[in-house]
Amino acid sequence: EFFKLWKKALGGDVVKGVIEQFLVASEWLEHDYGKNDESRDEEEDSDDEDSSYDEDDYEFVYHGIPAGETGFKFADEDLPEDIKADLESDDEDIRTEAMLRRELDPDRWDKFKYWELHAYFACDKLFSSPRPLWTDQQWRDVRDFYHEFLEEDKREEDSPEGLHSYQFSEDEYDLSQNAIPFQSGEKGRGLQAVRDIKAGEMVFKATNDTIVFNYGHTWRKLLFAINERFADPGITCDMHVWSWVQDLYDGGPMKVVMDLNSGSLLNEGREDVEGWELPNVQCGRPDATRCDLDYYANRDIKKGDELLIDYR
Repeated sequence: EFFKLWKKALGGDVVKGVIEQFLVASEWLEHDYGKNDESRDEEEDSDDEDSSYDEDDYEFVYHGIPAGETGFKFADEDLPEDIKADLESDDEDIRTEAMLRRELDPDRWDKFKYWELHAYFACDKLFSSPRPLWTDQQWRDVRDFYHEFLEEDKREEDSPEGLHSYQFSEDEYDLSQNAIPFQSGEKGRGLQAVRDIKAGEMVFKATNDTIVFNYGHTWRKLLFAINERFADPGITCDMHVWSWVQDLYDGGPMKVVMDLNSGSLLNEGREDVEGWELPNVQCGRPDATRCDLDYYANRDIKKGDELLIDYR
């Protein structure tokens, strides 16, 4: 939902440039945890010597995989029924997504990048109609499943060594004292202030519901496990788009972060794009130099206002 509005507001070239930068950061998701730096360097040297790859032969595509890289494509007789139906959809976005899904090899799921996962789970189709607000029980079920998954993941042979994922802190924070989920028109779901909030007040912060992934592999596995466990496929797409990549301290490694609470519904505001609503929340105090996952009002917010933040 946001991507379509973003593309319309900024224009395709701007969106393409931003996504290209995102994909540079998301190369972290291909973290090769099974090899040390020396063996990786040897493979890279070998690739440099033997490869006939020419960047000019490959076009940029939004889902993050160069056209023709894998050569995989479902034959007509093997085409899953849902993809077949989507290829005939009246919705251009759904048809485009189905064409991408047709070229994604399910056996290579562990190599999928961000937009490949988005296409694989048919998220454009799911977001083509309004998504419902999650119930408190749904949030509890997903949080409980995360802990089940983490224990199982540690026992599997293909899991990386060390800590795979963890809760950001042991803290709790009642966001409902400041804001509640609501349907925000074209923006989809959002957060609405339930009281007047003064500039400088904390709105919410990362808690024990905030999940950090040290490995992109573990994050991918969780999404696929969620997709298998829950009947509503939209839960997987929600959790996918509610994930982001950032470092947790200056110069630190990139992590995937996800909030398993309604803080995930915080929509974007922008000061530099005509027609957009202004942000009224920022990550960090007004004098902060980085985002440490605590969020403050940067202007007075009235009861009933939507909470908005600049995602950059």
